[in-house]
Amino acid sequence: MKKPPRKLGRELAWIIGIKIVLLLIIWKALVAPYRVHVDAAAMADGMREAGMASQHLEKNNVR
Repeated sequence: MKKPPRKLGRELAWIIGIKIVLLLIIWKALVAPYRVHVDAAAMADGMREAGMASQHLEKNNVR
C-alpha cells in the first residue's frame, strides 16, 4: 500500500511560514519605529498626578 502524498501539509506549512514572514515585515516597518520611550521619572510623575486627581475627586464626592 502506498502512502498518500503530503502535498497539502507542505502547502499549508509554506503558507503559514510566508504569513509569519509578512507579519514580521509589517511589524518592523509600521509598528516598531514608533515605540514610546518612558522613563522612571516620567512614570512616577504621571502616577502621582493620577493619585492626586483621584483623591481630589473622592473629597468632592463625599456625601
